[in-house]
Amino acid sequence: MRSSARRGLVAAPTALALALGGVLLAAGPASAAAPVTITSPAPGSTYDNSTGLPQVVPITGTGLPQADTLVLTYDRGDGTFVNGIFGGTTTNADTSFSTNANFGDLLPGETTVVANLSGANAQSGVADPEVTPSTYTFELAVAPNPGFPFRVDYPGVGTVVDTTNPVFTGVAAPNSTVTVTYSNKNLGNSVAGTATARPDGTFAVPTTFLDLAPGSLGSGANVTQSNPAAQVGTLGVAFTFAEPPVPTIAPTITATPAEVTVDEASTTGIAVAATGFSPGEEVTTVVTDSEGAVVTLADRALNYYADDSVGAYADTIVFADDVVADDYTITLTGVRSGIVQAVDVTVADEIVLLTPTPVITSPTEGQVVTGGTVVISGTGPVGTGIVLQVGDASYFDGTATETPAEGRYYVTDLADPILVDAQGNWTVSISLLPGEYLTQAIAAELNADGSVDETGGVSAFSNTVAFSLVAAAVAPPVVTPAAPVTRPAGLAYTGSEASQGVVGAALLLLVGGGLLVAARRRRALTVDSAE
Repeated sequence: MRSSARRGLVAAPTALALALGGVLLAAGPASAAAPVTITSPAPGSTYDNSTGLPQVVPITGTGLPQADTLVLTYDRGDGTFVNGIFGGTTTNADTSFSTNANFGDLLPGETTVVANLSGANAQSGVADPEVTPSTYTFELAVAPNPGFPFRVDYPGVGTVVDTTNPVFTGVAAPNSTVTVTYSNKNLGNSVAGTATARPDGTFAVPTTFLDLAPGSLGSGANVTQSNPAAQVGTLGVAFTFAEPPVPTIAPTITATPAEVTVDEASTTGIAVAATGFSPGEEVTTVVTDSEGAVVTLADRALNYYADDSVGAYADTIVFADDVVADDYTITLTGVRSGIVQAVDVTVADEIVLLTPTPVITSPTEGQVVTGGTVVISGTGPVGTGIVLQVGDASYFDGTATETPAEGRYYVTDLADPILVDAQGNWTVSISLLPGEYLTQAIAAELNADGSVDETGGVSAFSNTVAFSLVAAAVAPPVVTPAAPVTRPAGLAYTGSEASQGVVGAALLLLVGGGLLVAARRRRALTVDSAE
């Protein structure tokens, strides 16, 4: 049919030929069928597909009509051809084109691409006879489907590992390096172990997880294979340990010293040491007074951190210059772990402890004294005054709740203490009723008038001596007129004269150090006298 038409045009009158003019001249002969030319990857070349999606390859070339789409099928490696283009082709007026081919159906380990190329109308899908089918071959740097698919067989996801040194097993590219890494206690990554895959692709990696936080059961690991001839890949395995690879460190906290003076609190401060925090975590410090109010500290750095290895923490707490005597609580909090630890400390008014400490030498422990008077004596720092207390055991252990009965209690008047002589000795006679007694003493600095200096130094407590007082033999009574009662030296408290407040203060002075601590806060030793 095409040749008959062409003959008809030749036999047409000259006028018709002139009327058609240059149209016939411009038409020229029909184009002959030709194959497309692939420019990238070039035929016979090796395409580096080791990054990104290893099965996807961008294809560019020329010679494809603009209305067409490229048709590419490839051999999987066993003679079976499958389609490699699914997203269409971008074509241009100059017959250049571009598309993406997917070679994900290549058999495991296969890297050679043998493709058949042709063209088809983009709308109808009908093969274009103007595009001659051709064959195109190139190589991939790595197999889209590895010959030894990378996998981890042990530990499996969700496994509870019953050893702290598990051996990771699985399959990787032969001779590749297999590395196991995990998140460590410092929020970084640590290497648990490495090994080389065997020629058959199997691997076994011995591991240790000693960089986990103490007490942590872990959260898993990443396993990576690497080899220039194999696709690099990483697999995450979530598992936990039955027992922590690093033993738990018990939380502890200490403050040294636990009691300081006001001056020490704002200069040398209090050393705090703690254990049990998460390694490397930030630790915040808050100090509150006895009422629970937060107090100001001296200028500090903005951030403090626990030790990177075991979570130990050390700090020196220095109070501001306006610190007052009080009981305080130092609270440390781990920002990441939420661990909270607290320790109590005391800031006291300054006081000087005297040395040596007084010693009661008479009576001796357990001695039985006869009569209504007992002589108590001992040694102490020369030039000081002795403040002595004698009473029932209940007044020493704090269980007494009532005013002592007449003749059952004695405490030295601070205005008239027992003087220590130049040889370091002191003595006093006390009238008491028969009974079981304890006695204890402290030494105190004196004012010029011989009274106790209430802002001066005091000693530590002397030894405590227990003794008994029994009545002497009773002679026949002699009736004589009544005479006024004369109080013995020092200050004897009676049930009618002593108030509960006086007894309480005296007890605090000599029992358990209570008033000694209070004196440090008030810079005074206060004991009322009953006149």
